[in-house]
Amino acid sequence: MAVFVAMCGVGIIVPFLPIYARDLGASGFMLGIIFSSFSLSRALVVPWVGGFSDRWGRKPFIIAGMAGYGVTSLLFMLANSSEALVFTRLLQGVFAAMVLPIAMALVADITPTGVEGRSFGMFNTFFLMGFGVGPVIGGAIYELAGLNANFLLMFGLGIAAAITVALTVREPAAELRSGGKRGFREMLLLTRDRGFLAILLARAGAAAGMSCFIAFMPLVATGHGLSTLGVGLCLTANVLVMTLLQRPFGWLADRLPRLPLSVIGLAMSGAMKILIPWGTDLASLMLLSMAEGIFAGLALPALTALAISQGKSLGTGMGLVTGSFTMALSVGVFLGPVSGGLAVDLTQVSGAALWLGGGAAVLCSLLLWLLYKPAPAVSPEVSAEELAPVERIP
Repeated sequence: MAVFVAMCGVGIIVPFLPIYARDLGASGFMLGIIFSSFSLSRALVVPWVGGFSDRWGRKPFIIAGMAGYGVTSLLFMLANSSEALVFTRLLQGVFAAMVLPIAMALVADITPTGVEGRSFGMFNTFFLMGFGVGPVIGGAIYELAGLNANFLLMFGLGIAAAITVALTVREPAAELRSGGKRGFREMLLLTRDRGFLAILLARAGAAAGMSCFIAFMPLVATGHGLSTLGVGLCLTANVLVMTLLQRPFGWLADRLPRLPLSVIGLAMSGAMKILIPWGTDLASLMLLSMAEGIFAGLALPALTALAISQGKSLGTGMGLVTGSFTMALSVGVFLGPVSGGLAVDLTQVSGAALWLGGGAAVLCSLLLWLLYKPAPAVSPEVSAEELAPVERIP
């Protein structure tokens, strides 16, 4: 629930940053830098934070990250240039490194082997639900009270999430955490495993496509005459479809081979992104956005479960595993908008970024299929006593 509140705050403002940056005179390339700066700082910090959380615990980092993310949102109100937006996004990336990967590690600590798909399908439901609800709230508030009201609400939600974690989350026993390894060197050692490297490449490709979708879909949609509320509806339809399917797709990932589910979902979500610029009105853009959400929703729990089970088989601390997984996300989110912005500047076509992002997702799905080496088999049978901690996560 705390992650839901935090992501709702993110969804309220992030989809409308392209419009805000454009009003400040940002070019397509600078728009990419604004989005990518967040992922750059997160990528630099997350290897250390993940390893430290294996040693010192998860809860303090999550609290600090959520509070810091909320406070830095106030800096958006003072930004009067593209450079100021880049600086603010860099700060937010530092605090974001303390939230998602550490929360994922906390879930992994108490997830029995064999039910990773179900567990992270449940986690992703709350994570995505927050981001799905946010754009509709943000679009409505933007039109009624202006963007500064969104920044203030984002601040309040970040602080509320930090307080929620401080009062309600119980830290698991220290023996459930392993490792304490940290930094880029240990992360590079993980990539020597071909299976884990394939997962990281797939995560980066999916993130590149996703970030191009979020960053440039508003420009494509407004170019077809949609209002900011219409943009919010399209993004919300995408994320809510993905959200509703996380539980059933997570259940599926525990009963069917995870590799084909990941590959098919990732490839088809990329194809839908390529088709989106050909949408002409609210109905067609919403349908394409929903189709993208279905296939992305199929890939996410299966790919996450692959990463967690692979990390367990390698005997690596979950903080470092989820930190590596999040770093791949950050690399994709960094490269996606920058290259997409360059494509827009060179072609003068806003949809070029979505073509590029969709192509990256399709390519990385192929690499996952060719490179992945399965982790050692685990027993599919799970007792009721083992499953009980997972069912208490919400």
